[in-house]
Amino acid sequence: MHGESVHTLYGNRVIHDSHLGRLALVKEVIREGRWDWPANSTDLVDIQISVQDIPISHTSDSIFWAELGYSFSTKLAWQSIRAKSAEVGWHSLVWHPTRIPKHAFCLWLTMRRAHRTRDKLLDWGVINSASCVFNCGEAESLEHLFFHCPFSQNIWGAALSMCNILSLISQWSDEVQWMLDHARGQKFPSLVRKLAFAASVYHIWLERNRRCFKNEFMPAKDIINRIKHDVSLKLWLGRKLQRCEWHHSLCENWDIPLG
Repeated sequence: MHGESVHTLYGNRVIHDSHLGRLALVKEVIREGRWDWPANSTDLVDIQISVQDIPISHTSDSIFWAELGYSFSTKLAWQSIRAKSAEVGWHSLVWHPTRIPKHAFCLWLTMRRAHRTRDKLLDWGVINSASCVFNCGEAESLEHLFFHCPFSQNIWGAALSMCNILSLISQWSDEVQWMLDHARGQKFPSLVRKLAFAASVYHIWLERNRRCFKNEFMPAKDIINRIKHDVSLKLWLGRKLQRCEWHHSLCENWDIPLG
């Protein structure tokens, strides 16, 4: 009724007085093309008078989004309410078609520097120490946790070696740029690099949380094995192995079956 529901304007009592029930359809108060509300109370009489200038459509009901003629979709709804920003250069490294969703989400948070690392928690007064949970003696920051910590470097070194990349770059930002330059497209080596990159970030963060919240400790070797398992399984189940005999060493490194 002119931008407000009947319930908002008149409350529960008018629903009871109408004898229509909460699931009544609009057609139940229309008769022969005119409004025909029950006259069981003064409020219902007032509603009958108020709706006279609301035209009754004789076409079938339908749902439209934003403007007449455009059907509703969740994509359009999301696009209309989200805050839009410029496209970032690393989007293809995170949101590529072969991604593992939970790995991609964790990597996205890392790229956005959104993880609540211990240096942030210390600044907010949540904890008393920002010491790295991997017991290296340094403060935990995003760069340290995911790159500079010896524990993390051990994992990175193994993951990159399985990608046939022999050297570890000294800065997180440089590593991201290197991956952007050397993991373009959907060719097999690029897919392996992107999956390995995201899997390493995900499992380092998972181990960090495991130590923080569960006081459980997993050796680096076991974490590397989990990274290998996730990457090889994704490639195998996703049937991304076409002509992978061209990249025999990569398949051997990741224990990906050739047959």
